[in-house]
Amino acid sequence: MNYQLEVGARTVDDVLAAERGGADRVELYSSPLEGALTPSAGLIQAAAAVVTDLELFVMVRPRAGDFLYTQGEFETIRRDIDIALESGAHGIMCGLLMADGRLDTVRMKTIIDQCGNIPFTLHRAFDFSRDPLMTLEQAIDLGCSYVLTMGQESEALFNRELRQRIHAAAEGRIRIEIALGADFDTASLATVVRDTGARDIHIVNGYRQRASSMTWTLSGETESDYLQETVFTIDYLSEPAVREVREILNQIEEERKRC
Repeated sequence: MNYQLEVGARTVDDVLAAERGGADRVELYSSPLEGALTPSAGLIQAAAAVVTDLELFVMVRPRAGDFLYTQGEFETIRRDIDIALESGAHGIMCGLLMADGRLDTVRMKTIIDQCGNIPFTLHRAFDFSRDPLMTLEQAIDLGCSYVLTMGQESEALFNRELRQRIHAAAEGRIRIEIALGADFDTASLATVVRDTGARDIHIVNGYRQRASSMTWTLSGETESDYLQETVFTIDYLSEPAVREVREILNQIEEERKRC
């Protein structure tokens, strides 16, 4: 199996850039500054309408903050999963914890069963669970297809040694997807892949910023400093950035075949 590349996408244009750049999957989400939330039904439908070979996985996370959800929030999650599947999603990404940091296996089973044969990714709730190895076994028992984890010493809740133990424990039973943060240096990708043995890579560091095409701008102060600072710039997924990662993974694959 070749290395699989998943890319975070926030717009239809991002989805197209990911596909052209050689990604295998996208994680469709909104609100990056809140840690990634559920995208709108319209965005899911529009993205599903333009993809060809690309798999469309949809983040289902009703709010920012922790992964301990009220009953009302859980019902929202269930409705959002139905909407995502009806809108053309190929996979779902979600995760629920209990107050003591353990995986909420009862409600996780409910939503995984709801997905039927659609692949399910346990997202970064995994990183915030109290015992990653126990959570891994629970994810396997529940039938998750993937576990998404940052897996970096500076950005996750466990160290490199434990990360490697997780990969060893998961071998052949579930796929571990290493998520590389926005500040990740692509030049280090080959080292990460070789050190971890990961076959699935998730990136969000392909985003760039361009100026708005607006020819008129509001002068003076506004009450919202954040809006004033961001309204005239656009974040977008860079197709060349995705292609660069794809080419590195292809090179690693070729080297592996020669060995």
